[in-house]
Amino acid sequence: MPSAQLALVAWIPWRPALIAAVVLGVVALVLRTRPGAARASRIAAEAGLVTALYAGWQYAGSLVGGSAPEARDAGLWLDRVERFLAWPSEAAIQQPVLGVEWLVHFANAYYSIVHVPVFVATTVWVLVRHLEDWPFARTVVAITTGICLLIEFKAVAPPRLIPSLGIRDTAAGTGDSVYDRIAGANQYAAMPSVHVAWAAIVALLIIVSARSPWRWLAVLYPLLTTWVVVVTGNHFLIDGAASVLILAFAVGVTLLFPSQRPRRFTRTAASVPAGEELEPAVP
Repeated sequence: MPSAQLALVAWIPWRPALIAAVVLGVVALVLRTRPGAARASRIAAEAGLVTALYAGWQYAGSLVGGSAPEARDAGLWLDRVERFLAWPSEAAIQQPVLGVEWLVHFANAYYSIVHVPVFVATTVWVLVRHLEDWPFARTVVAITTGICLLIEFKAVAPPRLIPSLGIRDTAAGTGDSVYDRIAGANQYAAMPSVHVAWAAIVALLIIVSARSPWRWLAVLYPLLTTWVVVVTGNHFLIDGAASVLILAFAVGVTLLFPSQRPRRFTRTAASVPAGEELEPAVP
């Protein structure tokens, strides 16, 4: 099955997502009336809230306006900023990949399929297995995604839609393009990169909530995602850098509120009152 068809499953449109959010909300209300179901009710309610946020993001993203010339000018301005900073060009990063067919298909499939499922799986993992860290996860996701969305209302073309940059659209004409298959997908909402933002959130949540020393390998995920969005021609490097800065801001704001801090930041064995035991850590 072409990756774009799988993406239709991975990238749930806003209407089904909104219906799912309503269903989860109803389930949460029903569970509240059942003895011993308080935790399940909270999980359903929180899942419904995040699903509603996702639906709102998908819908609002489809409203991003701007003309093609305006979007290209904005993209060229970002390219000039990168040249001023002496960053490597996206064309130079993409060029070695173009001659390796399997690598091109891998990057296209990764871009269209991996993004949403990995993000959802990670947030569900925190919600179900590390509920004490959920307020931190929810607030960071909401702030980061909200700021990304506000910035995306300024139309910016991805490199692949700016011919003068010499960057190939690797998914064009191969059946791998999610933008050819998903109704309402806006190609001029390229700044910042939500792919990189959500990948960085995934890494952050794993590092904060997991207990294994191997959790630090999660940083490879946003690095790989950044490489993918660049070699497929979908983003400038600066799009990813902006996403990481936005996430850093979101984390800083979240940590200002004690109720939103993850357990790793707020509770240690020394701080637990006498007679109270910490819940066993879940790997």
